[in-house]
Amino acid sequence: MRREVGAGFGVVVGGLAALRLRRYVQTVVKTALTVLLTVSLLGIAACGEDTGDKSETTAAPDVEPTATTAAGNDEAQPAEVNLERFLLRDGEEPGFKRIAAPRTDTGVEAFVQGGDVPDDEARRLRRAGFIAFTFQPVIVDGGNAGVTNVHLFETARGARDWMAWETSDEGIQRQIPDTKIHRFAVSGIRGARGWTGTDLHGNRIGTVFWVQGRCMMVIGNEGEGDFVKPLSTGASAIYERTKGVCPG
Repeated sequence: MRREVGAGFGVVVGGLAALRLRRYVQTVVKTALTVLLTVSLLGIAACGEDTGDKSETTAAPDVEPTATTAAGNDEAQPAEVNLERFLLRDGEEPGFKRIAAPRTDTGVEAFVQGGDVPDDEARRLRRAGFIAFTFQPVIVDGGNAGVTNVHLFETARGARDWMAWETSDEGIQRQIPDTKIHRFAVSGIRGARGWTGTDLHGNRIGTVFWVQGRCMMVIGNEGEGDFVKPLSTGASAIYERTKGVCPG
């Protein structure tokens, strides 16, 4: 069993079965705070508590609309696209390595299915032209945890609009009321926005967002020590390796 990172996380994951973990992650992973919850939740599921039900999120390599979109919805399905190469690779954020397999949700219905997502947020996501989302947890042995993810939109403007909401004071406060955040910039990535703060359980977290092409990219960390330099290094590594385009 992997180490549970953060005292608050231990309470959250203790009584949840793997299926419920996946549903919980599917609901909350899109935000700066809850992206970090994914790390502990998927870490537990990867240790053998998998029920075998793959209907709600699927491992990449490809975005398969029929596998990840709720049955019966009338959303237009996008062409197959692979977003894995836009995730962190081992060592790109210093000390971090990937754990578990990448997972993908396709379409708004699949993305918000199974949890208490406000209707206005689902509508906002649709207006932005959301297509698909791929994520993967990362970890430092005996240390911090994190996650790397990519949101694909129909247009670059949609990606920018969603990032503007995610990184706004209102968007952050909706998920972590009364939290105090400290913002930072990333040299070499135009428009990148990072912030550090604490989650609802008092755990220290940091996250960085940026847009390249039609994608919003996110790296989040939870744990101790400095977040700004490792997050900036990881973001720059992805940006340079992928030539600042997505999906490309």
